[in-house]
Amino acid sequence: MDSGILDNQLNLALDVPESIREKSTNLEVGYSPETNMWELIVKYSGSLDRVREELGISAVELFNEYAIITIPENLIPALEEFEEIEFIEKPKRIFLEVNQGKYISCINPVQRGIFNLFGEGVLVSIIDSGIDYSHPDFINEDGTSRIAVLWDQTIPGNPPQGYNIGTVYTNAQINEALAIRMPQRLDIVPSVDSSGHGTHVWSLKNIRLGIPLKRKI
Repeated sequence: MDSGILDNQLNLALDVPESIREKSTNLEVGYSPETNMWELIVKYSGSLDRVREELGISAVELFNEYAIITIPENLIPALEEFEEIEFIEKPKRIFLEVNQGKYISCINPVQRGIFNLFGEGVLVSIIDSGIDYSHPDFINEDGTSRIAVLWDQTIPGNPPQGYNIGTVYTNAQINEALAIRMPQRLDIVPSVDSSGHGTHVWSLKNIRLGIPLKRKI
């Protein structure tokens, strides 16, 4: 019976055969068929220490009592039983196009009137398909990178503190890679933008320094 704790898409994904799930553009998001593991978003109260200890799973706390939990599919019913868990949902697919993005993000009002804010001096992070860090738009006149940090969540090995996915590349590492020709530079910073969308978004932003986060989409 539906406990009311799982969101509708997760309920459906767990109810249908895996062969049906694979054909969907949304139901398979968050699931790894190779390991039979789910990456789920939970809203919780108190502490997740008991959940970690009793289920033996990974839980990365975010803000406002949200967390990312990595859990085998067969343990999801047990997760629902913990009183600390208020709601469980699966990740949603990120699409590469947003109509009227500035309007929806409420950017237009703060760029007018008494606010007149355009981001000067602000460090901005964008989650997208990645970035071509060798693109001229992201390189200073002295040949160094304008990118502060690149977190590629598709390359395992060196995640930022408090997280367990991806690899972080520093500005110094990017500068070291830029000093070397292709393809050797990929030995230092192997992150690439496979679709080009993230690079295009950053080029349009024309931001002095930023933090690109490459995410599987």
